[in-house]
Amino acid sequence: MSTADMPQESEGKARTRRRRRSGTGRQSRLAPLGWGLLLCCALALLVTGGRLVIAGIASYQAESFIEHWNEAGTAPAPRAWAVAQAAAERAVRFYPGTDGDHYDRLGRIHEWQHAFAYFGDPAARASREAARDAYRVAVQARPDWPYTWVQLAYVKLRLQEFDAEFDTALARGFELGPWRIDANRWLAEIGLLAWPQLNSAQQAQTLESIRRTVAYSNAEARRLLTLAQGTGQQQLLCDALPFPLKTRRKICL
Repeated sequence: MSTADMPQESEGKARTRRRRRSGTGRQSRLAPLGWGLLLCCALALLVTGGRLVIAGIASYQAESFIEHWNEAGTAPAPRAWAVAQAAAERAVRFYPGTDGDHYDRLGRIHEWQHAFAYFGDPAARASREAARDAYRVAVQARPDWPYTWVQLAYVKLRLQEFDAEFDTALARGFELGPWRIDANRWLAEIGLLAWPQLNSAQQAQTLESIRRTVAYSNAEARRLLTLAQGTGQQQLLCDALPFPLKTRRKICL
């Protein structure tokens, strides 16, 4: 190696050392940023997890009240209803996003406040409108769930709101829940109670829901017959049933 080449080699080594020092410096500056991002992600996960836990506990509490009211078959006491409503609101508020199940539950609790008031009762209007609004959010978040569509149609019936929204809710519930007994039971009830307000297609749909409900079990058949008798629609129900089904269920004979 010539003497002329030696300074160039030394200069090259110096540049390499400078680059290494520069890279090390950048890494040392980026390390706190990386740890900061990791900490932020951990905190976000912690907050989200905490919100999910709170929402889950609140929804369980609210659902327990609904189950109790269903078993008792009586209107809830004002204090119990207020606690259940607060729990349902808490589940909606803390859940990170829009959850159809939480809004569906909130709607059902609002309906329970005046569950046994007559259709169109002004005293029940505010709670039924709140239920309707909650169901609207629920079907937007979960459009393929038939039960909320049926509940929306039912609360519209209670509000005496026979409009395009009622028609859509009735149609979607029938379309999405063809063999779900709860959906068919409620659709049959709605149809019997709202029969004069229904168009021919809705009336045909109601008759099919009646047949499906009666075909399900003796208990469902007797329950629906009792409702039809109470609304003066017994003959309508009996005419909708084929003779073998009447014989099997021992009704309308």
